[in-house]
Amino acid sequence: MNDYLNHDSIKTRKRRGNSLAYLQKNRGKPQYRHAPSASRATNKVLRPLSRKFGPGVNSLRAHWPEIIGQKWAALSKPTAVRGSIGAKTLQIEAKGPAAAMLQADSNQIRDKVNQFLGADTISKIVVKQGRIQINTKKNAETSMDNQHSVSKMVQTDKNETLKSALDRLGQNIKSRTNKLDRK
Repeated sequence: MNDYLNHDSIKTRKRRGNSLAYLQKNRGKPQYRHAPSASRATNKVLRPLSRKFGPGVNSLRAHWPEIIGQKWAALSKPTAVRGSIGAKTLQIEAKGPAAAMLQADSNQIRDKVNQFLGADTISKIVVKQGRIQINTKKNAETSMDNQHSVSKMVQTDKNETLKSALDRLGQNIKSRTNKLDRK
């Protein structure tokens, strides 16, 4: 009977061994990982470039009103960031006499910009006068309201004196802007 039990255990061992070998041979392949996110790949490329070349002017333009305030943002815009690491210069274009005021406050502006970009990113600020075009939705709406009110006044004017005066005013404005554009 001992032989019979040994024989039986050999068969079961064989079956177990065969089943383990079969499972190891035909086991499902491990699930492969998903593709990495695109942001991880771009960070690997852009992070060293941003360390080397520093921040761009586009990030400043996007957050300019938050950095220096609505009042100064309406009168100025950042145009360029120039220089090497440790000696970067921010160039700002400002409307008319606001350039002198911004230049006088350049230390405070530099501190605010460095707070946004990182410590000691900008070392100098250069402000120059230029034309700043302000295209706000509010200005467009008020000009449309003014046009409607003027057109109502012109329609009710029987002698057409208002219409002729407005035509002359429009011609004077056009001639002045043409002279300024030539300069």
